Amino acid sequence: MDAAGGHGSARWGTALALTVAVLLLSALDAIPLVALPLAVLLMALPAENRWRWVAAGAAVLVLTVALPGSALGALSRGWGLLLGGAFLLASVLRPGWGVLTRALTAFAVAGGVSLAGLLASGSWRAIDSLVQRHLQAVSSVTLAALSSRSADSTWVEQFGASAERVASLQWLLFPAVLGLQSLAALGLVSWWVARLRRGQGSPFRLRPLREFRFNDQLIWVVIAGLLLLLLPIGGQAARIGVNALFFMGGLYALRGVGVFLFFASGAPSVLSVLFGVLVAVFLYPLVLTAAVLVGLGDTWLDVRGRAKLAPRA
Repeated sequence: MDAAGGHGSARWGTALALTVAVLLLSALDAIPLVALPLAVLLMALPAENRWRWVAAGAAVLVLTVALPGSALGALSRGWGLLLGGAFLLASVLRPGWGVLTRALTAFAVAGGVSLAGLLASGSWRAIDSLVQRHLQAVSSVTLAALSSRSADSTWVEQFGASAERVASLQWLLFPAVLGLQSLAALGLVSWWVARLRRGQGSPFRLRPLREFRFNDQLIWVVIAGLLLLLLPIGGQAARIGVNALFFMGGLYALRGVGVFLFFASGAPSVLSVLFGVLVAVFLYPLVLTAAVLVGLGDTWLDVRGRAKLAPRA
């Protein structure tokens, strides 16, 4: 996105990081979220040897849609197609926008269309219940596998209680996690498009993570989320507020990491990278909080812009 990667052709490490993000977030099935938008872009965008790309995109589309799967798999394929179509529309109408801006726009459009359709058809609660049952089933299967190996262990019971809470939290935050997974998926799709169409993929090239930023006006999403959470409205309004804060928290954390990398870019030694990874693993609550706060502060301070403008000694 306007995130990881190098100038020109992005590095394989970018693809690996985005792939891990898509898999770990796992709100929906990862394959349709990447394969279907990629197929849509390959078929629709003008290119040399156009029919070769159309054939490749059509093959990916047919194979992905034909995959056997559960009801959640069908939901993943539907969302992947809608997300890919919205991203294509944003890329055609606003090719000068950064990848992240177009991905955010695509997520907003796809989410708005999906929500409108679900509310109009009365299917919202059915989809919400489907997601909740799926997460509870995953938790139950995991617990059953552990119980079969260590049936008498007290930690299995403790893990079961924790797994139920995690499943409940995953259900609560499903829209926000889906948003972050969708952005990572579109970032990975953009990486592949830029790599497959080397001379023609400039609108899809990813900038380095140290340059990660987004429109400062998105701070109003944070403010709206706080209001929905704090005002005595309750119910779905509070859930919308929590999801808005979680989603934006993820973006601001990445922005904070970008600031850290910007100032650390002068000394990227193996030792410093290893130290950074260890700190992030063992002190992740502090690191995550610091990254979010730095990202929020960068909205007003623009520390990277000021650093570039500052006179050098």
